[in-house]
Amino acid sequence: METRRPLFARGALCLLAAMLGGLLGGTTAALAASFVAIPISGTVDGGPESVSVSGLARITSTLVKTDERFHHPPRVILGFDLHNVSGTGVSTGARYVTRSRDEMLRRLVASDVVEITFPLQPKGTSGFTAARAGLASFALTFDVNTGALTGGTATVSTPGS
Repeated sequence: METRRPLFARGALCLLAAMLGGLLGGTTAALAASFVAIPISGTVDGGPESVSVSGLARITSTLVKTDERFHHPPRVILGFDLHNVSGTGVSTGARYVTRSRDEMLRRLVASDVVEITFPLQPKGTSGFTAARAGLASFALTFDVNTGALTGGTATVSTPGS
């Protein structure tokens, strides 16, 4: 008399090994990140006053290679840190700060233009209720072989202008 258990057990074991091999043996991986500090400046217009903004934006780029079986182009994870960016009210001299961080996934190309909005708030107790939006525009260049940032420029303006 023949039993089917060993055949079922071998099939389940092969299926489990194939699934683990697919998870562990895939080629999708994130590589080491590169970063640049880019001077950023500009003016955010609007009420109650315009705000002159300047500082250093820190941008990181991490290359994400995709398994070639799926025919996906290489991508980068971009991180934007605006902690070292602040502003001064044009008419009152009030200090404005931002604690903005943002991330996005982009296709890896030699040069890219990325825009992000960020909050500017007066330094002090009423910061959240008096917050306003700024628009940071970045023109970035990359090494397409490594995904490393090679340079860039940045400006600040008013969203929607």
